[in-house]
This record gives sequence, C-alpha cells and structure tokens, in this order.
Amino acid sequence: MHYPVMTERQLAFRWKISLKTLRRWRLDGEGPVWHKLFQHVRYHEADVLEFERQSAQHWTAILGDGERVPPAVTHPPKAEGDPQPSDAAEPELQYISAKDIVEATSLPAHLFNDRIERERKRIPHLLLVRNLRFSMDAILQWELANSVRGGVPEAVVQIVEPEPEPDASSRVPRWHELVREQDGERCDSVR
Repeated sequence: MHYPVMTERQLAFRWKISLKTLRRWRLDGEGPVWHKLFQHVRYHEADVLEFERQSAQHWTAILGDGERVPPAVTHPPKAEGDPQPSDAAEPELQYISAKDIVEATSLPAHLFNDRIERERKRIPHLLLVRNLRFSMDAILQWELANSVRGGVPEAVVQIVEPEPEPDASSRVPRWHELVREQDGERCDSVR
C-alpha cells in the first residue's frame, strides 16, 4: 500500500536529517509546502518531489552540470508490481481495516477506532456486518480536503524605543536604600 502523504518523521528519515532540523526549516520558511491536519504536520509527496526537483536543478546550475537532473528526483521510482496506466482500466475499491489504514497513513489510531471521533471529524468509513472498513482513496481525499496548507508565520516587528532615564529627584528609592537611611539616622541620634 502506498500513501502519498508523509509525516515529519518519514520525511526526515528520507532526507537523513534530524526531526529538529526539519522543524527548524519549516519555521524558517524553507523546505517543501507542508499541510496541517488538525495538529499533525504532513507533507504531500507531490510537493516533496517538486521541492527535490527544484533543489536538484538549483544545485546543478550552481555546480555547472547544466540542466542534467537525476532521474530519481524527477520521476518517482516505480515498483515492479505497480500496474501501468494502460493496464488498469478502472481502479478497484479495496476496503481495509483500521489497523491497516493507521499503518499506511501514519495517522493516530483513535481517529479510526473511536466512533465519536470518527463522526466528529467526518472520516469516511463503511460498516460491513459489524466490521469497520476504510477505503484508502476515500481517506486520502478526506485528508486533502481537511488539511490546511501551512505557511510561514509572519514575524511581528515591534519598534522598541528606549525609555528615557528618570531624573534623580523623581526616582523612587528602593527598600534597601530606605532601610540604610533609617539605620543611619538612628545611629546618628544615639551619638
């Protein structure tokens, strides 16, 4: 089963970088377009491949290799078992269990197992003789429809003006300064 959406962890593993680095890049506005599905950050495979292709073209132009881009970046690798587009007349629907859909999509299991959560988030499902089943295509369409395209948070620029120095006469003395003055007055009166 191939699901064209990746989690942060899967993308970091693919690029052999740390999760922290990928998150820092995302906050700095670098890297591929990301999408947010509820509180989960996800990367669509098409966006990742486009970013990799653009990066490869950028580096080949800088290094002087001309327009030669590695085919692994321009075209996703085809598995041997994948049917060619001409072979498949119509895609057949396969309904799979919640466990299999969680494994394929890397989404949290409670979204699929909890009835209230499923209904609240309107996750497409089918109940076949008390067996809960999901369609991979329907889940993908649901995720694409419900994810929010991420953007770089706008930096808030505040102009900080330095506070003017208060006059010595208008300054309120601190408590330890008052105590020293009072102690000094007591000592002076005793002598």
